[in-house]
Amino acid sequence: MKLWGLLAALLLSLPLHAAIAPAPTQVTPLLNGMTIPDASLAGLDGRTQSLNTWLEGKPSLLVFYRGGWCPYCNAQLSGLKKVEAQLSKMGVQIVAISPDPAEQLQDGPGDTGYLLLSDRNLEASESFGLAYTLTPELSAAYQGKMGRRLVTEQGSDLVVLPIPAVYLVDGDGLVHFSYLNPNYKVRVAPELILTAAELMLN
Repeated sequence: MKLWGLLAALLLSLPLHAAIAPAPTQVTPLLNGMTIPDASLAGLDGRTQSLNTWLEGKPSLLVFYRGGWCPYCNAQLSGLKKVEAQLSKMGVQIVAISPDPAEQLQDGPGDTGYLLLSDRNLEASESFGLAYTLTPELSAAYQGKMGRRLVTEQGSDLVVLPIPAVYLVDGDGLVHFSYLNPNYKVRVAPELILTAAELMLN
């Protein structure tokens, strides 16, 4: 019993978010059946609120994307317009989250009805287990252009990004469907998201 007590104490003392992974293939993402963590995010006007406050208890499709500079992310967000009206009719809002500064959020896919949020410090991306570092070579090439910087204990200045991911959550923040892929060029089909939303709400 003492051993179990020590293990329980150790688990409770661990941070509630995943560490930043050293590569996209090593992330430890939030899974289906789990409740989403809270995090501070900024809106278009720079106002910062918790994720739960932004969601307002509504069923939501959370779309983590790398930034408005990423053509694959813009194509994904534009593709969601195919199912936006149907999701809205079901009461599901689309919430797009990126590391872009609040003032740059509209530089991406153009006019959408999505709620755009800035995760500039990658607090949400890290707590969802999606954050990873670029290689030193890529970090040097893209420094200052995207993501955020991370200075390691060894002194390396690396760029941190989220793996592109979608999470379909109910009004209580419970994850019913999720999709992510270490290959940032591969995204989930909007039709699959629509089917998952229908199953969640029925």
